[in-house]
Amino acid sequence: MGCTFATQVVIPGVGRVDFVVDGWLIIECDSKAHHEGWDQQRRDRRRDIAAAKLGYVTIRPIAEDIMYMRDAVRSDIAEILAARAISPENRAH
Repeated sequence: MGCTFATQVVIPGVGRVDFVVDGWLIIECDSKAHHEGWDQQRRDRRRDIAAAKLGYVTIRPIAEDIMYMRDAVRSDIAEILAARAISPENRAH
């Protein structure tokens, strides 16, 4: 896809995330086994806010889609990356 990525990245104030793409997009792979229940949902939302305050954008495709709808997930990620690349604030840089 022409992007850089790192896996299992520790971000101070956020914790360990599954992927960081191009230094700004966090991708968390959420499955029912590890993200079920309000306690986990609350934790994830707080982590997403902490990441956003540091300038990250977090997306959470579900594990089922990553496994069985790879093309759709890949397309979604490509569109998100493209939207950031053409946003007005990035054109000035």
